[in-house]
Amino acid sequence: MLSSVLTVTPPAMEPVAREIAKRHCRIDHASDDQLIDFYIRSARSSVENYIGRALITQTLLWVMTPEGNLRSTVSWLRGDLTLPRGPIQSITSVVWNDRRGNTTTIPAATLPFVPPTPLLGYMADLAHLRARLRIGGETPLSDGRTACSADLLNLQTTFVAGYDATPDAIPQPIVNAVLMTVAFLYEHRGDAGGEMPIEAQMLLDPYRVVPI
Repeated sequence: MLSSVLTVTPPAMEPVAREIAKRHCRIDHASDDQLIDFYIRSARSSVENYIGRALITQTLLWVMTPEGNLRSTVSWLRGDLTLPRGPIQSITSVVWNDRRGNTTTIPAATLPFVPPTPLLGYMADLAHLRARLRIGGETPLSDGRTACSADLLNLQTTFVAGYDATPDAIPQPIVNAVLMTVAFLYEHRGDAGGEMPIEAQMLLDPYRVVPI
């Protein structure tokens, strides 16, 4: 399975304010303000990628492409898909594109879903950090076929993720790791090397969600 995550709507604010980052870096002038802003965004992105979590509320697009033919599509329809970021606040849309060029917006299934009644649409479990998405194989598509009989080109899931719209809900060790990464990037600007100090990684490891 090929997978990519794109930002549709970035967070309205960052997990640390510029002035806090400057104080952490012991900067007492304004000439590097733009640079600090850039490093804050870079640090937040690095931290999010490392722990597999979104920090501030943002809208993301997950594009999932199964490798192979119809058989591989039917195979993953029998199980759950694990969304690549958490915590997830809501799912905005699930769009199915098949290899014939048809596009179908998959609706949310009517719940409760009780087998053996077929699942029509998608069902999501957002209660866990690794939120799960399931699409019913008998879900009708725009051309009259069902999901289990169509060769999937890609599945595009748009969702809102993040602890909250402000930094208050973010665990403090994660915020500290962002600050440490900002200082690391500022002190090593122009140097070849990594994007995050080992000390920041140690703070983040308890919060890391390892992809399954």
